[in-house]
Amino acid sequence: MVWQDGSPSTTTADFGSLKQLADAPSLCWLDICAATDAELAGVAHQFGLDAHSIEDAVTPRERAKAYRFDGYSFATVYGASLSRGPATHRRVRLSHIGVYTLPTCLLTIRRDKQFDLSPVVELWRADAKLAQFGVDGLLQGLLDVAVDQQFEVLQGLDDDAEAVIAKMFVDNPDLRGLQQQTFNLRRELVELRRVVPPMRDVIATLIRAGEAERAWTMEMISYYEDLNDHVMRATEWLDSLRDLVSSIFETNLALNDNRMNQVMKKLAGWAAIIAVPTLITGYFGMNVPYFGFSDTAGFIVSSVLIVGAAVTLFIVMRRKDWI
Repeated sequence: MVWQDGSPSTTTADFGSLKQLADAPSLCWLDICAATDAELAGVAHQFGLDAHSIEDAVTPRERAKAYRFDGYSFATVYGASLSRGPATHRRVRLSHIGVYTLPTCLLTIRRDKQFDLSPVVELWRADAKLAQFGVDGLLQGLLDVAVDQQFEVLQGLDDDAEAVIAKMFVDNPDLRGLQQQTFNLRRELVELRRVVPPMRDVIATLIRAGEAERAWTMEMISYYEDLNDHVMRATEWLDSLRDLVSSIFETNLALNDNRMNQVMKKLAGWAAIIAVPTLITGYFGMNVPYFGFSDTAGFIVSSVLIVGAAVTLFIVMRRKDWI
């Protein structure tokens, strides 16, 4: 995409003409997707890019970071999405992209098309000031979209946590299912923690570099400060969700212990009731003479004692909520 007189136009180019586009006085954005190692080596040679940064741009699971080199900067950024698949599958999808800010060119390198740049292009078209700010303005739009994606994932996980809380306090909760959902939430939050907090360092590095070079206007700095505020909010939200999920896990364990105590209490109550007939029948079953021995009256008395004692114990324990 090339901006001429403030109007963007899309075009395609081969690897041999990339440097010519980047050296043109107009602002441009170059996107390289699914390139081979040889093609990336050629790009690094054309632009004089650090070979290690090229490797970081396409290597998955790199930490989100930003570096300043002589004449350009490099950053690795992560977008995120949340699929609504089975609870046993990993639903958080992280999409990685490497970004170079050259003097008049924003160069993005993607391993695949998982990081969708369509929202970024729409933002650039909607806010003309980003192009007026130059390459750093385009970078701000890309980072803004990536952070917004992280917000959407955090909102989805927050809704899932609320759903788990609601299921915990029903009459007959699915304890095994709740434990599985809680574990999945913790795993997904750990996955997000690899990419959300490091974004603070990325934004801070870019702001410090812009202020040091005295190339950014106050309006430009305000855009990045607003972005930094979004990153801080996302980090705080992530931390609060981690605390919430930990509380859910601990509450689930406490509820399990409480239900176990209830079961043991009821079993003990019924065992006491059953022990009374056993005691009475054992007494009247002795083979020595006693009141009612070998007589119908003895059977009646023992039956009345069994029923009376059992009913009395049942009423007393029922009132004390022991059974």
